[in-house]
Amino acid sequence: MTLSVSVIVITYARPQFVRTCLEHLGRLDSAPHEIIVVDASPDDRTKKLMADEFPHVTLLRNDLGPGTMPESRQIGFAAATGDIVAFIDDDAYVDPDWLDELRKPYADPAVVGVGGRASNGIEGEETKGLGEIGRLLPDGRLTGNFGANPGRVIEVDHLLGANMSFRRSALEAIGGIRGNYPGTCLCEESDISLRLKRAGGTLVFQPAALVRHVAAPYTSGGKRFDRRYLYYARRNHIVLLARVYGWRHPLVRRYVWSTIRAQSDYVWEMLVRFGPRMADGSRRPLVRRITSPVILTRAVAELTGLVAGFPAGWIARRRDRAMGVS
Repeated sequence: MTLSVSVIVITYARPQFVRTCLEHLGRLDSAPHEIIVVDASPDDRTKKLMADEFPHVTLLRNDLGPGTMPESRQIGFAAATGDIVAFIDDDAYVDPDWLDELRKPYADPAVVGVGGRASNGIEGEETKGLGEIGRLLPDGRLTGNFGANPGRVIEVDHLLGANMSFRRSALEAIGGIRGNYPGTCLCEESDISLRLKRAGGTLVFQPAALVRHVAAPYTSGGKRFDRRYLYYARRNHIVLLARVYGWRHPLVRRYVWSTIRAQSDYVWEMLVRFGPRMADGSRRPLVRRITSPVILTRAVAELTGLVAGFPAGWIARRRDRAMGVS
C-alpha cells in the first residue's frame, strides 16, 4: 500500500516565496495527499495570494507571530491526515521526483523519519562533510552538511527543517511537536528528530529527495549569522539538550565546554585584525586596527546565549512535564 503524504509549508511574511514553493509542489510527478500552508504573517498578503491563486490548498493561521516556527509546524501537523507528514520551508523548491524519493525509505517499518538534500547553490557543497551529515557529536554539537550527496540513503541523528518528513503515528506517539524555541527558532527541528531517535526510531537521509533552498532573508528581524543569531544558537541548543536528555546527561556539560573553548577563535581573529599588515602585504587601515576588538562582541553574544539557555531550559522542561510531552 502506498503511504499518503501531507505536505506542510510554514511561512512568515514571504508571499512571493510561498508562490514559487507551491508552483513547484504543483509540478510533482506524484501529487501529495494534501498541501497545508501555515501562515504567521502580520498582514494578509499570503492570505490573499492563497485565495486568488491556490484556493485548493488549505491555509491555516498561526496568531503567535514571529519566532514560532515549531508552533506553526504543530498547527499543520494537528490538521494533517496523511500517513507521512512532510515539512518544507517557503523558500525550499522541490524537484519533480521529490515526493517519490522521500517516500521510498518508509518501506522499512523501522524508519520513522526521512530527510532530503537541500541544494544552496554553493560550490563544492555536494562533497563537503560527507562523513558528518546530520550527526549529534559526542561534545553535544550538531553537524549539518545537508547539501552533501553521499549517493545513497544513510542513517542520521537529525534532519533539516527545510526538507524533512515523519510518520504521523510516530510523531503522535511522542506528543507532537514542541514549541519554545524562540528568536531564530534554531534547534526546533532537531528536537523532533532527537526525540524520535531516543524513542527507538530510525531516521535516514535520502539525497535523491532534493529541494533548492534559496535561503530567503529573515522578515522577523536580524540577519543570518549576526549576533542575534549567535545568541539564539547557543540558548536554544542548551534548551534542546536539556529537554531531550536531561540536565545530568554528559552532552550538556560537554557542550558548555566546547562552546567556551570555541570563543578562542574570536580572540585569534581579533589579533589578526589588529596586525599592521593585510594578507596581501598591504598596510591595514588604522581604523580597522582600532576597531578590531568589536569582534569580541560575537563571543559575548554566544556566551550570553549559553547562560540564558539554563533558565530557559528549566522552564521548558517544567512545561513539558506539565503537558505530558516526552
